Amino acid sequence: MSLLAVLSAAVLSGGCSTTGSAPTSTSRVDRTPVQVPAPAPALRQLAVTMTQQALVDTTRPVTSDGRELADQRALPTVVWTPTGPGPFPLVVFVHGFGKGPSDYQRFCSQLASSGYVVAAPSFPLEDPARGFPLDRSHLTEEAGDVSFVITAIEGEPGGHIDDTRVAVVGHSDGADVALLVGYGTGTADPRVGAVVADAPDPMGETPAPSHVPLLLIQGTADSVVPYSSSQTVFEQVDAPVFYLSLLGADHLPPIAGGTPWTPVLDESTAAFLDATVAGRGPGDTALAGELSSSPLVRFASKE
Repeated sequence: MSLLAVLSAAVLSGGCSTTGSAPTSTSRVDRTPVQVPAPAPALRQLAVTMTQQALVDTTRPVTSDGRELADQRALPTVVWTPTGPGPFPLVVFVHGFGKGPSDYQRFCSQLASSGYVVAAPSFPLEDPARGFPLDRSHLTEEAGDVSFVITAIEGEPGGHIDDTRVAVVGHSDGADVALLVGYGTGTADPRVGAVVADAPDPMGETPAPSHVPLLLIQGTADSVVPYSSSQTVFEQVDAPVFYLSLLGADHLPPIAGGTPWTPVLDESTAAFLDATVAGRGPGDTALAGELSSSPLVRFASKE
């Protein structure tokens, strides 16, 4: 008998029953628990080094009141880099009007110690150290500066920067610029995965819906930007928004340092970026609880 015939006979005899009963089969469900990887731990108190980079955008001039003040945009940038193997997410920090990166050195260094490369450029018409007449009517140009800095910094060799994880943080006028880079029509940078805006003005336009999360911060006793401004921004931005009101806090002191609200602002910023950009800490499901835990804050959010 051929091999084919033997196999056929075996199949027929094994697949039929002389009693007419249906064949029986058994199955087992694998109930072994699925091992879900634990989230990476949050990083804090890393040692930080500070360097300066002479970045220049040769494609755009500095102009004010219709006059060209320089034929290219020099953007000297201070970079705080944490120690460790990396790579670390990139945060571009945008300073306020009449200030410069040095005025925010404490905050930027603190944020870098939580595992972020923080790059703070000096904007030619906002930083009095630059020698140009101050002019806050060019925030759209500064949004372009931020995108230029992201490109310049993330392309550097050394492996310290994870260029797939980018955020923008800004204070006062810098918060206005951060909102433009995150949500503005014609200025939003698709590389930006999260925005922190501390004491912003309302946006001049209603932004398009976005998936980019926003941490909105302002002191309720802000003497420079009306507290109602951040309430307006909360309503304007059509994206996940976490709104932190610092009860009784003024405009600059919390971020400059030495106030009861300073550690709250520092940890809230780091926790937000951990959850939304870095993929560290307890995760975004626990973020609201983290942000609302201090008695010095009032918290609201929306999806």
